[in-house]
This record gives sequence, structure tokens and C-alpha cells, in this order.
Amino acid sequence: MPKSETKPKSRTRSDKRNRIVDAAISVFARSGFHRARVSDIAAEAGIAYGLVYHYFKNKEEILNTIFEERWTGFLEAVENIADSPGSTEEKLVGITSMILGANRVNPEWVKVFVLEIQRSSRFAEPGQIRAVGRLFSAVARVLRDGQAKGEVRGDLDPDIACYIVVGGLETVVTGLVLDVIEIDSSQAESEYYSKVAATVVEIFLRGLAADSRDQ
Repeated sequence: MPKSETKPKSRTRSDKRNRIVDAAISVFARSGFHRARVSDIAAEAGIAYGLVYHYFKNKEEILNTIFEERWTGFLEAVENIADSPGSTEEKLVGITSMILGANRVNPEWVKVFVLEIQRSSRFAEPGQIRAVGRLFSAVARVLRDGQAKGEVRGDLDPDIACYIVVGGLETVVTGLVLDVIEIDSSQAESEYYSKVAATVVEIFLRGLAADSRDQ
């Protein structure tokens, strides 16, 4: 069969599969993974119930796909920032903004990741541990580079410090997902997130102690 005839079919298959994944993200975010049904996902995607099983064995495989595919794309963006030119502060603000921005741009995906993947037993599987480890490694590289440039204290262990950075961000993101942290309505959402990112990095790099600027 000519290639020109196979491409549309391949594209259609990919489009339907992506539609199922997108629908599952919406359903899992709205109902929770355990309460969600495959029929709910099919209805959200606007396809026949049986077609879901043509692409996925069950909803567990769909959830794993959400993590593997969407997290990989997110990680690549973070790693590009970590390996780009710039100061330690610029890179950390960039990574922090990327993580917080994910919640602003795609809150349903972040909600599924935080509530349905990160806090489940499947998150302890070797493949997912390695995938998440890439985020910590990226931040640790930024800190090592900062130490080499004299921008970060040389006596700190970057492999420990990176957990403090990511752990703090995780807490902020979880607070946003659970609506514990309320967005300042007096600011544009993008401005608010930029301010949060700058605050997180400022606290990490310089602490909470007042300096002469505050006197």
C-alpha cells in the first residue's frame, strides 16, 4: 500500500488515542481515578465504549500512559532549562515557573498527577521512580553548575538541596490543586504565578532573614 494511504490512517489512530487520553484526564480530575468508569471516558471523548479497549486494556493503562507521555514532555522542557546558559537564579526561576505554569495551563493534568498518580502505590514502580528522578537530577545539575560559578555555596550537597527545592514546589502545587492557596484576584493569573515562582527561588537562595533592604 502506498505511504500516502497509510499516513491518514496512522494520524487518525493517533488522534483518537490522544482524544481518549485527554478525556481520561478530564474524567479522572473530575471524578477521581477509582470512581471513574471506562464508559465515562468514552462519553467524554465522544466515541463508542468498545473503542477505548481498542487502544487500552483498561483504565490503569490509560493512567500509566498519562504519566509516561505527558510527564516525558514536561521533563524535556525542564531539562532544556537546566542545560541552557544563564545564572543559577535564572534557571531555578525558569524551572519553577515551568512547574507552576503547568498548573495554570493544564490544571486537570496536574490534579491527576498530584492526587491520582503521585499518591498511589504505582508511583513507587521502578520506571516511574526513574522518570521522577530526572526532575531531581535536572535541579541538582543547576545547583552544581551554580557551585562551579560561585553562585551557590560550595559546602552544600546538591543532591540533598534539590529535594528541598522540588519538595517546596510540590507543596505549593498541591496547595493550589486543593485550593488551600488562593490566587490573588487583584493580579493577572500569569503575574501571580510569576510572583510565586520568584518567591520560592528567593527563599531558597537567600532565606527568610531580613537584610538591609528591609530596614
